[in-house]
Amino acid sequence: MVARYFAAAALAGLVTAATAQRAPVTARYRVDQTLTQNMDASAAGKGKQTISFSTVSFLTLTFTDSTGGRSVRVVVDSMRGDSTAPIPAEVFDSAKGAEFHAFLSAAGKLSELEAVDATPAALRVQGFLTDFFPWVKAGVKAGEQWADTNAKATTAGTDSVVVKRVTTYRVVGKDTRASRKALRVSSEYNSTVAGTQPTPNGPARIEGSGKGTGIYFVSPEGLYLGGDWQLRSALTISGSFANEPLPITITQTTKVTALQ
Repeated sequence: MVARYFAAAALAGLVTAATAQRAPVTARYRVDQTLTQNMDASAAGKGKQTISFSTVSFLTLTFTDSTGGRSVRVVVDSMRGDSTAPIPAEVFDSAKGAEFHAFLSAAGKLSELEAVDATPAALRVQGFLTDFFPWVKAGVKAGEQWADTNAKATTAGTDSVVVKRVTTYRVVGKDTRASRKALRVSSEYNSTVAGTQPTPNGPARIEGSGKGTGIYFVSPEGLYLGGDWQLRSALTISGSFANEPLPITITQTTKVTALQ
């Protein structure tokens, strides 16, 4: 009788846990990005050079309850660049259906995206998805603030660049987004860049710093409702190809729109 009681209690606990687990949640986003790079290559005899292009991406995210947070599946519905984008249109086209996985902690911080099928197209567009999802917290209140420090390294062959970023977040008030109640969160970014990259004219040393600001929106239950931000980096590149370091300025803007 006692054994049966404990067995029934254990079964009831399993049923309760199963019913408490939420069904997967799906959200879609549009991500508009613009990147402008200005380099003064006069010291290398090549004058001033400018690259500027924009991309538009449509993404579907599926959030599924998991231990300690939620697993996240990111699928590229479509992605395209404008006529000046350095990546060919066929690469963007072939990235359709690319899938990435990540983990959203209970605190609302998304891990780095990992390509499920590491096709060349998926790997080439992965960088465009790096910063579209900020640290999103449920139940935050006006005035609350937090910070995040991370370091990302790219190591491919002789390419070794480390970007360290400190981001501070602060809930600045209540708002609405597409007729939904929302909290407005401000963000400030400070970063440093250091490392080496290969070039046709020999290895190059890259170093510098960056700053940025942004605003995004979170529903009371912790659903990301989009936002926009800007980053500006002032870098130098040096090597045997130039008599002195070449200054580079990179400006990035990102706008994320939550779709119905």
